[in-house]
Amino acid sequence: MRITQTCRDCLLSRVRFEAELCTEDTAIVEEAVRASRNLLESRFEDDVPAPVIASAVHRCCYRTVGAVDPYRTLKYHDTRIARDVVAKVRPLITDLPTAVRAAVIGNSMDYGVMGHTIAEDFTNFFKSEFEKGLFLDDTEEIAKAARKVVYFMDNTGESFFDRILIEELKHLGAHVTVAVKEAPILNDVTLDEARDAGIGEVADHLTTTGGGAEIGINLDKIPDDLRDAIRHATLIISKGLANYESLSDYSGLPPVAYLLVAKCDPIAEKLGVPKGAKIAHIIR
Repeated sequence: MRITQTCRDCLLSRVRFEAELCTEDTAIVEEAVRASRNLLESRFEDDVPAPVIASAVHRCCYRTVGAVDPYRTLKYHDTRIARDVVAKVRPLITDLPTAVRAAVIGNSMDYGVMGHTIAEDFTNFFKSEFEKGLFLDDTEEIAKAARKVVYFMDNTGESFFDRILIEELKHLGAHVTVAVKEAPILNDVTLDEARDAGIGEVADHLTTTGGGAEIGINLDKIPDDLRDAIRHATLIISKGLANYESLSDYSGLPPVAYLLVAKCDPIAEKLGVPKGAKIAHIIR
């Protein structure tokens, strides 16, 4: 998926947001926005997936403000919230369909989209959305394909819901390889955070997507163990928007189940769903 004008505005809003997380010095914030805007404009016409450009822009902002992990405090907050919510709603999640639904709702814990906010009372939000179900739900097809699974995680908070889904996949007899970010980028989950959520206890193999601070998935940068897992996979589970933007550009992959909330117009339009729709949609 290529970058659009809407993506441009959203991306620069996130640059300002993360710069302001790091400093109250308005001069530094404005310099981060200026440098990031200049880089974005220089690469806007590049024929590459949108996350490739967005990753470069975020790295530019991080360098300018002198931060390695601007979202660290927010990730810590989301971790505490997610632990508490999972403890309260766990009895509702009894099988693969309900675990898929929970994992999709968890994808709401995202700071990377302009205009998207996280519910203050996430427990009640979760229960309300859980009762509604999903706009698209291909759980039956997911179950049939889930023999050797590569699971691309997204945000730190939602990893606690991902763990439950991975457990259900394991109950079906699936072998599950989980991939997370190699270095901090946005509020995406890294190895340390995945281990904190217990992902290493339930996955058969836990690895990274490579490439350092890189949103989405750049198959040119993935490590050999992940490349081998994809080669032998019968199903890829892809969480979130950036992973969708990346993987939807590649051909020759196993079936991909996209579990996400369509938080922005460009992705909602490409998927043919209303903005805000919660989906578990498999594309072969």
